[in-house]
Amino acid sequence: MTPSGTTPALAIDGLRVRRGTRDVLRLDGLQVAAGETLAVLGPNGAGKSTLLLTAALLLDPAEGDVRIFGRSPAEAGRTALRRETATVFQDAALLDMSARANIETALGLHGVPRAVRRDRALHWLERLGVAHLKDARPHTLSGGEAQRVSLARAFAVQPRLIFLDEPFASVDYVTRAELVGEVRAVLASEGTAALLVTHDHSEAELLASRALVLVDGDRAQIGPVEEVFSAPASLEVARFLGYSVLPAALLARMLGIAATREWGLVPPRSVRVPADGEVASGPVVSGTVLAVQGALGQGRVLVDVGAPLAAEIAVSRIRVLGLQPGAPVRLCLDPARIAWL
Repeated sequence: MTPSGTTPALAIDGLRVRRGTRDVLRLDGLQVAAGETLAVLGPNGAGKSTLLLTAALLLDPAEGDVRIFGRSPAEAGRTALRRETATVFQDAALLDMSARANIETALGLHGVPRAVRRDRALHWLERLGVAHLKDARPHTLSGGEAQRVSLARAFAVQPRLIFLDEPFASVDYVTRAELVGEVRAVLASEGTAALLVTHDHSEAELLASRALVLVDGDRAQIGPVEEVFSAPASLEVARFLGYSVLPAALLARMLGIAATREWGLVPPRSVRVPADGEVASGPVVSGTVLAVQGALGQGRVLVDVGAPLAAEIAVSRIRVLGLQPGAPVRLCLDPARIAWL
């Protein structure tokens, strides 16, 4: 939230975005404080990119008010407000000119004097690790190199507010990890506010102080990242975040406690396979493997314990244990990380 008496970097009120006769986004009272990063998450089609495009003044809403540092496009002019911002998309979208010229062109559009454009462009290419590519054209760059140039171009204009729409999604795993760390450092050092659209929960945790979860165009939950990820406000949010949703009575029996709520929400990272002979520190349940899954270097095992229960297990351990559908398995639960609805 924006501290009392300060102007938010972004304020959205009464927003409605329509496609045809259908509302695809409905938001009211959303703010991003100066210097804050807000992560926007949600299933495909939830309205995340629609929100970013509308907030960046690239898409006109059917209704509502978008203000950037207290000013609306009607008051200050769309061009003037966009000069206070920058936008980075999944596709680097570089112009067919050298990396340095790409940045200098953006600086010119933002009213930066010609005399300082070259040095600033070189500074930001250096800061994003691609100074050696200053004369390279886009078709000669790898995906990761192109995205580094795109980020350098965005930060070079010294935006007070930056919009990041899945900016790391098109690069390889190692480059993605590096870029997340570099962008985190730049946002902190420059004090730039950011609206980040991402599917990656770890990116949200590393880059943002608050998270907004959209479901079907509506705000499903907003709050500090740690709170959103540890205490989902609804079954929809829990399922989106990867929680196993079990009847509370079933889960309570596993834990040896009385059920007082309707549903138990179990994050996969709170479930593990104990080692042979290990004295478990929490309740242990037995089940049958339903499926073995994996993405972005993480393994997941779905186990039938009377209802499907997901466990986050390192891929190497899945291989060592030889886990396959139909195999029996024991799971250890961490009750402290379970939420209830």
